[in-house]
Amino acid sequence: MRFNSIRFRITAIATAVVAVVLVLAGISLVTVQRALLTDSLDEALTQRADDIVALLAGDELPTEFSQGAREGFAQLIGEGDAVLVATPNLRGFPPVDVSTDPDEMVTMQTVEGLEVDDDRFRVLSRVLEGIGVLHVGTTYDVVSESAGTLISALGVTIPIVMVAIAALVWWLVGRTLEPVEDIRSEVAEIGSTDLHRRVPGTGSGDEIDRLSGTMNEMLSRLEESITRQQRFVADASHEMRNPLTRMRSALEVELAAETIQDLELVQSVLEEVIGLQHMVEDMLFMARADAGHGQLKFKKVDLDDVVLREARRVRDHERVEVDLSKVSAAHVYGDSGQLGRAIRNLLANAERHAASRIRLTLSEDDGTAVLTVADDGPGIPSEHSELIFERFTRLDASRNADSGGTGLGLPIAREVAQIHGGTLDLVAGDGLGATFRLTVPLAD
Repeated sequence: MRFNSIRFRITAIATAVVAVVLVLAGISLVTVQRALLTDSLDEALTQRADDIVALLAGDELPTEFSQGAREGFAQLIGEGDAVLVATPNLRGFPPVDVSTDPDEMVTMQTVEGLEVDDDRFRVLSRVLEGIGVLHVGTTYDVVSESAGTLISALGVTIPIVMVAIAALVWWLVGRTLEPVEDIRSEVAEIGSTDLHRRVPGTGSGDEIDRLSGTMNEMLSRLEESITRQQRFVADASHEMRNPLTRMRSALEVELAAETIQDLELVQSVLEEVIGLQHMVEDMLFMARADAGHGQLKFKKVDLDDVVLREARRVRDHERVEVDLSKVSAAHVYGDSGQLGRAIRNLLANAERHAASRIRLTLSEDDGTAVLTVADDGPGIPSEHSELIFERFTRLDASRNADSGGTGLGLPIAREVAQIHGGTLDLVAGDGLGATFRLTVPLAD
C-alpha cells in the first residue's frame, strides 16, 4: 500500500470526514438525550412539588412526607433553618445543603455531595410564602447511567462504522481507478517500437473513458510522427549510399592511376567520402533498429572468433598493440554480422583514443559472455558514462569527427547488445584509459 496514492488519500480523507461527522453526531445525541432525560426529571419534580404544596394547603402541617419515588426526598425548611417536615429517609437530618436564589421563587439545579447519599441529585427548590422553602429531589443517576451507556455504545459503534466505511471507500475507489491503472500499465510497456499498441477504454463515456481516448489519439499522432521521421532517415540514408559509393569508386580509380597532380587533396576527399559512407550506414542501421525490423539472422555464434577477427583489423593498422591473451571461448546466440559491428565500433573507439595499447578479455560468467575492451587513452569522466551512448555525442576535442568518430559507434554497439538481450556499459573511465563491458547471454 502506497501512502502517496490517490486511493489512499481519498480513503483517508473520507474516513476522517465520516469520523468527524460521527463524533459530532454522537456528542449531539448524548447532549440531546441528557437534556430530554433531565427535562423528564424536572417535570416529575415539579409534579411532586405541586402535590406537596396541595398537601400543605390544610390547617396543619403533616408530620411526614411520603417517600415518593425511589431515592427521592422532600424537606420543608422554615425560619431559622428548622426542618418542619421531611420524608422518612431524611428523618433526623439537618437541612439539605442546597443554595437558592432569593429572587427566584423556583430554582432547579443538579447538586452533588448531599448527606442523603453520595449520588448526584436533581433538586427543585420552591419558596412558599409564610411557610418556608420546599426542597424536592430525585437521583440523577438515571441520566448519568443512560448517557454513559450511550457513550459506551457509541465508542464501540463509531470505530466499527469507520472501519467499514474505510474498507468500502477503499474498494470503491480501487474499482473506480482500476481502468486508470490499466492505462498506466499499458503506457509503461509501450516503447518506441510498440506505438501501434493502444490503451484500453471502459466504453462508459465517463472521464476515464475520455482519458483513454485522448491517450490513444496522442499515441496515434506520435506513431505517425515517428514513422514519418524513421522513413525519412531510412530513405535519405538509402538514397545517399549510391552516390557516395560511386564517388568513392571514382576516387579510388583515380588514385590507382597515379596521374593526379594534387594527391593529398584526393586522398583527403576520399577519407571524407569514406567517413560519410560510414555515417550513412550507421544512420540506416539506427533507423531500421528504431523501426523494429533490423532483419537480423540469429544463430549460434563463436563470439571469440568474432572478437579475434575484428582485433586483426586493428592489428593490421599497426598503430597500437592489441592484447588478446585473456580472450577465451564463448558461444552465444545472435547475428554474427551485428555482433561484429558492435565489437568493431568498440575497437574503433578504443583505437582512436588509446595511447599505445588495447586490452581485450572474453569470459563466461553465470550464463553470460562478458567482453571488455580497455584502452590506455585519456579516459572518460564518470559523469559522462551515459552521455557517451547518446547519438551524435562527442565529449571534447579529443573525441571529435576529425579523429574519425561519427558519434554513432557507441550508441549502435549498445543497440546491438540490447537487441541480443545483453548490455553495454562504461565500467571504468576516470584516470588512465576507458574500459567498456559488453555482455551477451550464452547459447543454450
